[in-house]
Amino acid sequence: MANVLKELSSSLRETIARAAAFTVGLEHEPYSVSGVLIGGDRVLTASHLVPDEGTAVLMPDGSTMKAKLAGRDPIHDLALLRLEGKVSAAAPATGSAEVGDLVVSVKRDPFDGINASLAMVSARGAKLKLGRSGVLARYLQTDADRLMGSTGGPLLNAEGALVGVLTFNRRMGAEVVIPADLALERAKLIEEKGSLQRPYLGVRSQAVALPKGARDALKGSQETGLLLVSVERGNAAEAAGLEVGDIVVSFGGVPVPDHEALVAALAERGAGARIDVQVVRGGALRTVSLTIGGV
Repeated sequence: MANVLKELSSSLRETIARAAAFTVGLEHEPYSVSGVLIGGDRVLTASHLVPDEGTAVLMPDGSTMKAKLAGRDPIHDLALLRLEGKVSAAAPATGSAEVGDLVVSVKRDPFDGINASLAMVSARGAKLKLGRSGVLARYLQTDADRLMGSTGGPLLNAEGALVGVLTFNRRMGAEVVIPADLALERAKLIEEKGSLQRPYLGVRSQAVALPKGARDALKGSQETGLLLVSVERGNAAEAAGLEVGDIVVSFGGVPVPDHEALVAALAERGAGARIDVQVVRGGALRTVSLTIGGV
């Protein structure tokens, strides 16, 4: 047993040493937080930790560099920073983690240097609803409380590969982590487009049973839709001609029997997408073209 524990300890030290090369600290009150060097001069971290004017970054070599905000992804709580000095960091190796795998979270502290915490992947999931803001397509859950100051930093597998970025706070009794591949996909979008807006229609709705005529027109494939109880002025729904009393049954070809389905469809399409919305108005089905707004 002693040898097994010694081997595990040695492996963990190697994993943490690899992570130290791409884990940075970010100036934040009342305590520092973390970020991940993802190649070149780019730092990926949690959006809710970063002010619009940028921040100071504690680098792996102990130096401090200023970084400017390149953009945000509010649904995934990600922010991309650009270091202002001359730096060309190597991109970290990425990997995956399965339920039952041991994983390590790492932070860089201005006083203590690298700190680490051990956890286990307790779940892998898809389509996690994030309140009214959107849907997280894929996520990991871990069973241990997050190390204070590690938010925005990396989650690593046993080989020291990046498997996730710690952004969201604790949900449903477990820590929720964005998988590395999804986080890097979103970082690329931020780099290409700047800050990504949260999709927004400007409506309030409630699920209702569809009238018989609409159910017959849909060949019995759907029993409920979303009754619009308010339509805000100056937003996407009003611009498209949607009205209070309309019952939305599909959004971009996707059935929306309830609010969760609408949120998921909005998140998948994104702000700026042009889509067709099928509604029941006056007992008849009609199609309205709409450009999704953003906030």
